Amino acid sequence: MEVAIKTLLGTCNDALIAFTRRNLLGEEVDIEKLCNLPRVKRILKNQQSNGSWIYPNKNATLGSPTNYNQYQTYKTIAELVEFYGLNKKHDAIRNAAEYLFSFQTKEGEFRGMYGNQYSPNYSASITEFLIKAGYEGTIIEKSLNWLLRMRQDDGGWAIPLRTRNRELDALNEKKTIEPDRTKPFSHLVTGIVLRPFSLMSAYRSKVKDAGLLLADRVFTRDKYSDRTGVEYWTKFTFPYHWTDILSTIDTLTLLGINNHPKINEIMHWFEKQKQDNGIYDVSVMAGAKYKDVNYWITLQYLTVLKRIIQVG
Repeated sequence: MEVAIKTLLGTCNDALIAFTRRNLLGEEVDIEKLCNLPRVKRILKNQQSNGSWIYPNKNATLGSPTNYNQYQTYKTIAELVEFYGLNKKHDAIRNAAEYLFSFQTKEGEFRGMYGNQYSPNYSASITEFLIKAGYEGTIIEKSLNWLLRMRQDDGGWAIPLRTRNRELDALNEKKTIEPDRTKPFSHLVTGIVLRPFSLMSAYRSKVKDAGLLLADRVFTRDKYSDRTGVEYWTKFTFPYHWTDILSTIDTLTLLGINNHPKINEIMHWFEKQKQDNGIYDVSVMAGAKYKDVNYWITLQYLTVLKRIIQVG
């Protein structure tokens, strides 16, 4: 870990250096100063008056049931929170959060990513980054409690329309497709849904059984057609988007699952990817546009590894 820390501190990335000092060295760091970085100012400059960010590819949005501005706003919050430590103290985050909460139904889900269809994966991911931005209380609990009600009979989660063997053209339907709860869970979806729960100590015990289900599926094929292949376990996203072995080991250890055999397999896999400078050479499926993304993935993994060592 010492070699990796030296490499991370040797970058010219002020945000990466700050989080390395805080997460790995335990130093007191004024993360809030990162909001003054040029990259942050450029992002905030493009925020709309309603708190949103506009999806850049207008052609993709034409006739689509997906609310792409909602998607772009959630992704931008993820970037601001993970890379620069912004939280609800900042006007930009509060305005963006208010925009996202405008899509929350009375039941608690965030509707709009899949048209009029349920999207437990996106509801959970939006909730994850709102929690990381400092949101808590009833409005967050409403989302988590909706997710708990959306579990499959086996204890995990799946995209409801997939449990009905429906393709993505079903997103255009006005009638909401209810799930077939007898169908098996999707580890892609379950890995995403567990992330916000893992951040909330009051909810961890409620989903630990689902965490064990997820752990058992590591390095296996999913039950559904969305990113079904084994190879997707090692195609990374940061900030987290889909489910990979990094997001999984992070979630599992936060849930208090530290001794599962698959955790050892994940650690062994990472060890084989380590370069001489301590940085892990991995395939990035989403987030490649971000500067030094492999360095961020290394920092995130080492943060999890430090957690495991402290527990052990």
